[in-house]
Amino acid sequence: MNPSERRVPDVPPLLNQTLKLDGQTRTADSLQLLAEAGVLLGSSLDYEATLAALTRLAVPRLADWCSLDILGEDGVVRLLAVAHVDPAKVKWAHELRRRYPPDPKDPHGIHEVIRTGHSSLLADIPDELLVAGSRDAEQLRIARELGLRSALTVPLTARGRTFGALSLVTAESGRRFTPADMALAEQLAGRAALAVDNARLYTNAVRAEERFRSLIHATAQAVWVTLPDGEVFEDSPTWRAFTGQSREEYHGYGWLAVVHPEDQERVRRGWQAARAIRQPYEVEMRVCRPDGSWAVTLSRAVPMLDAQGQVREWIGTTTDITAQRRAEETSRRLESEQRARQLEALRAEVSEVLSREDTPSRLMQACAEVMVRNLPLPLVQLWTFNREAQLLLLEGNAGPAAPLSAVPSRLELGQTLVGSVGQSRQPQRVNDLPADPRLRSRVWAESNGLVSFLGAPLLVRGQLVGVLAVFGQLPLEEETLATLSTVADAVAQGLERRRAEVSLQEHARELARSNEELQQFAYVASHDLQEPLRMVASYTQLLARRYKGKLDADADEFITYAVDGVNRMQQLIQDLLAYSRVGTRGHEFKPIDSGQALGKALANLKALVDETGATIIQGKLPQVMVDETQLTQLFQNLVGNALKFRGQRPPRVLVEAERQDNEWRFTVEDNGIGIEPQYYERIFVIFQRLHGKEEYPGTGIGLAICKKIVERHGGRIGLDSQPGQGTTFWFTLPAIPTPSTSGTTP
Repeated sequence: MNPSERRVPDVPPLLNQTLKLDGQTRTADSLQLLAEAGVLLGSSLDYEATLAALTRLAVPRLADWCSLDILGEDGVVRLLAVAHVDPAKVKWAHELRRRYPPDPKDPHGIHEVIRTGHSSLLADIPDELLVAGSRDAEQLRIARELGLRSALTVPLTARGRTFGALSLVTAESGRRFTPADMALAEQLAGRAALAVDNARLYTNAVRAEERFRSLIHATAQAVWVTLPDGEVFEDSPTWRAFTGQSREEYHGYGWLAVVHPEDQERVRRGWQAARAIRQPYEVEMRVCRPDGSWAVTLSRAVPMLDAQGQVREWIGTTTDITAQRRAEETSRRLESEQRARQLEALRAEVSEVLSREDTPSRLMQACAEVMVRNLPLPLVQLWTFNREAQLLLLEGNAGPAAPLSAVPSRLELGQTLVGSVGQSRQPQRVNDLPADPRLRSRVWAESNGLVSFLGAPLLVRGQLVGVLAVFGQLPLEEETLATLSTVADAVAQGLERRRAEVSLQEHARELARSNEELQQFAYVASHDLQEPLRMVASYTQLLARRYKGKLDADADEFITYAVDGVNRMQQLIQDLLAYSRVGTRGHEFKPIDSGQALGKALANLKALVDETGATIIQGKLPQVMVDETQLTQLFQNLVGNALKFRGQRPPRVLVEAERQDNEWRFTVEDNGIGIEPQYYERIFVIFQRLHGKEEYPGTGIGLAICKKIVERHGGRIGLDSQPGQGTTFWFTLPAIPTPSTSGTTP
């Protein structure tokens, strides 16, 4: 016989019949199990409780252990249920899961099954597999005590998504799983997954319906239907509840009666236009509520078309948006208040910076830094305008996009965006910066993400003093431009004020240097000049005494001229010293009786008064806060001036004072030769004389000294005169403040 034709021994008829019966029994058991599972899974929408019952259904018919894991929405796999014939072991299984959670990297574990959606079958679990899968000796000991023999894990998949796994394990029974068992388990898991998915869909649908109903209840909304021509014909309970109108009242176009009179015409025209073009209609209007209040509503209507494209009816809703509009108005008001507070804080901080004693350049840099801190801007620049050079100079440059090598430090008017603002002297806003042809460097703008520009001129009394420029990474609103324009005004005023202060300080320093030089001159005059003059005077006087009459007449005349010149030079130096020392050698101001100061001045002038036969009349003179020595000199110069420039009549001088508000007005009136009006200002200038020295001696410094003394005391000096009739010199001095005697009124 050919070996290839060797026959397999026939199966005994009895054994063959037994195998057929076992297969039929297992098939029947499987069908029975699936049927029971189907009934169980369809009995409740509480899928967690149902799945827990399913694990109990599988024990011990399919396995000694059955567990079910679910992937939560947070991505964490958790044990939903576990079953065993021994309840004590069930608690133990939960404890083991807590102590030894599944390893996500286990190639046969539940994480791998859920991740891949493929079943895992371990027909045998050898000891070396237990050793490899145990994390410590205790876990290995427990696994060996359980006596695990075989295991399979199948996925729970529905609509292409795996969200769990069903695990079956044998131990005590010693049974080993086969591919047929895995197929049965997959059928069971598939039905369980479908039940879970249906339950979840139902739950989500219920929740969606609840949210929808809650939204409907929470929204004050009326629903209505009209004919194609726009007339209302169906009853609308929601409209009746919303407005309080009856069906008869709002039928046709009666619903317009509850629309605010100011809105009716606009609403009617809009409705007619929408019907004419058969397009959706939307309008905001005020509607009267049953309590008489006006509700702001939003009405929408949509045309429903038939098969021929004709309007069958209009379906519309009217929604109460009063609360929304109030909230929006409140939000706008709060935003406006916040912007106002932000602007005020910014202006206050800018004002504080501008009040510092610093150079204008440093102040501009500090202002730019303040604006960057208060406003979300990547770059703020402050340019000052140099009028002489006609250039804009970069003084402040702050923000994440600074410093900038691409931005020049000086610009001509009209050059780039900044120069354009300076040239036009008008605010400018650009929200497409890279496309603007005035931009100097598009690469720089794009590398810094800059898309917008705002520029505001710095103006003082219409004159340009600089430019405020800001760059943004988002479009800038017109309101931002208005805000920055306000800040620009503050910066401009502060910059100009600081420039004036710096100029004044420089002028004061120059004046101080001039005064110092004047004092030095006074020192030289009082020491170095007078000494040789005294020697010249002595020798000329000696020549006059020794040789008078011994030489010819010309020599005597020449000697007389020399002596007179020396005397006048000495007097000039003395007067110059007196003039220079008014502001530098003055004494402290004290309350002084001005009448006593006049008395001292007249005592110094006694010889001249007696010589001229003058009459001095003294009125009531007040107490003033002055330097007594200088006030005496002031009276002496003015009275002496009146006696010097006397006429043919004997001199008569009247000195008196009158209170005017917060000062005293003193007058020194004479009956002398008078002064022409064109010389009123000239006579107070040093070295200015109206007459020759032969007519009236003097150096032309006396009245200049008077002016300087009065101004040192915070007063003014002037005169009134009529030629040939006399002159009245007047000057003012501040009055000494006195406590108010008036009481307070309730």
